[in-house]
Amino acid sequence: MFSLVFTETAKKIWRNRKNRLILILSILGIFTYLLLYLPSAGSITTLDTERLSLEMEAKQGEKESRLADGDISVNSFTGVDTYSMAKDEFEYYYKFHTALQDGDMYRLAQLKSNGLPMFIFEKIHDHLLDVYDGDLQRVAYHRAVLFQEMEGIAEAPGVSAHLLNKKTAVQQMHAFFRTYGPMITLFVTIFIASEILVDDRKHRTLKAGTPIGWQKYIFYQSISMFVIITGGILSLLALFFIANGILFGFGPLGLEVSHYAYADGYRGEASNFSTQSAGGFILMSLLLITLLIYLFIRINAILSLVFRHDVVVMITGFLLVAFNRIYSGEAEETVFGIEGHYFVQNYFEFGKVLSGERNFLAMTDAFTFQSAVMVIVVTIIVAEIILYFTAGWMNRQKFERQVG
Repeated sequence: MFSLVFTETAKKIWRNRKNRLILILSILGIFTYLLLYLPSAGSITTLDTERLSLEMEAKQGEKESRLADGDISVNSFTGVDTYSMAKDEFEYYYKFHTALQDGDMYRLAQLKSNGLPMFIFEKIHDHLLDVYDGDLQRVAYHRAVLFQEMEGIAEAPGVSAHLLNKKTAVQQMHAFFRTYGPMITLFVTIFIASEILVDDRKHRTLKAGTPIGWQKYIFYQSISMFVIITGGILSLLALFFIANGILFGFGPLGLEVSHYAYADGYRGEASNFSTQSAGGFILMSLLLITLLIYLFIRINAILSLVFRHDVVVMITGFLLVAFNRIYSGEAEETVFGIEGHYFVQNYFEFGKVLSGERNFLAMTDAFTFQSAVMVIVVTIIVAEIILYFTAGWMNRQKFERQVG
């Protein structure tokens, strides 16, 4: 019986032109990103060779000018004479310039991990201020993450230009899950699942004589959608990963990326930052996205029984996913006096949980992978209980009558 429901659900999903359009656009989006955008994209820490040359020449001129003028006064703050300072800065810029000219990516990664030229540091600061609308706390966090990940790249085996510019498959997958990937995946899930049950009951003759209970039918259909949607999303992610790896290299799964958990003192202290492997981050992300897909398929079933209109179900689902952004509570340590890590909406953008950004914003260490799994599983159990009673209230005959 499950195979019958699965086959009918698969046909319904595939025959929907909007779903086929989403699939085509997803594939086109992947290759447009990989072939047109990523090749020319540079990291915020990418060095402009011309600017570096100009800065190096300026430092050389400053050094020679001070020597010629006999200006070797000692700086009262550093205790170093001004000529030596200019000379050190010139030599520092020269090391970057030489590494670029020689194509020595390992040497360049080592230099970047120990510090950046001042003009690059200023560019990073201005960029982060612009991206985070002057929020100095977020700027401080992302600046610390940036430098910590540069150290991870410097320690990675076989440093390449693509690894240095964060274009490898592992780095791109990590960035996808850390930023907008979870939201995109959940929106797609809701878009596909929102009309299945409602549209299904508009064709009652298809189910005439089917010897299966109403609640069991909804469960079978939910499992069918879960398998199909999860399989489709994982296939697209695999396509992205493999194509990215072929074009820019796969990158090491053991690459160290940033993690934050507040312990004590000032939230920006280095002791609160640690590292984790990018491969571990991706594996945890895959598990969490799988749980969230199932959760929202069951929530869609509840909404379908309550509202009985696919557009209303879809809009309501979108609002639930975006609730945390609308509420603007992601930086709150508590919600209505209750600690934020007990609320499932704080885990929809789970990349911020796994990276520790949500810990940083709330000054806590409570947002973890384990807490995410626990809260999502408990929410699934609650959703199952609500769905059980909702299906009893909105039985098959009543639902078909109101939908039809």
